[in-house]
Amino acid sequence: MIPSRGFTLIELIVSLGIFAIMTALVVAKYGNFNQTVLFTNLAYDTALVIRTAQTYGLSVRREGTGIGDFQHAYGVQVTTRSSGSENKEIILYSDSNDSKKYEPSDTVVSRYNIKRGAYISETCTLTSGTETCWESSGPSASVNHNVNITFKRPDPNAVIYRGGNTTVPSASRLRIELTGTDGSTRNVIVMSNGQISVEN
Repeated sequence: MIPSRGFTLIELIVSLGIFAIMTALVVAKYGNFNQTVLFTNLAYDTALVIRTAQTYGLSVRREGTGIGDFQHAYGVQVTTRSSGSENKEIILYSDSNDSKKYEPSDTVVSRYNIKRGAYISETCTLTSGTETCWESSGPSASVNHNVNITFKRPDPNAVIYRGGNTTVPSASRLRIELTGTDGSTRNVIVMSNGQISVEN
């Protein structure tokens, strides 16, 4: 009779090595997958903040306690800037003085903070067929570049002004580019007809 035998030491080491390599590959892929999911969720959260302003503006969320407190527009301000934390914050506000831009006298409903190393890298508006972009890097990045989107009943359209310059026509489209820690980007698109979408 031939005696039965188990694994040799070399076979055991090779098996453990293969198992370790496979585990490392799965963990690395899971980390990338997890980062992609979180970053995509961030883009949808940004779109949701804008949708909230739209809902408040069109359904006329009450700002105060008086009779006339249903009359204000609601808006969102996004900023691109290379220094500071301005490009990591989205402000949802009630446009108390109907200026169509965020001002210190306006009531801040909420501040949405962008986390996990992501930031607003670029905002682009399309006005009269010409797209103008502000980036969070470059020679003009030391200046705050704000874009405001407001909604006011009964008009369902979005009013989009960059830099708070309400003397120019409202833009027909706004593109907010978000950049993650790995350099990947997602775009939140706001159309003047009120449509909001997320694109790669």
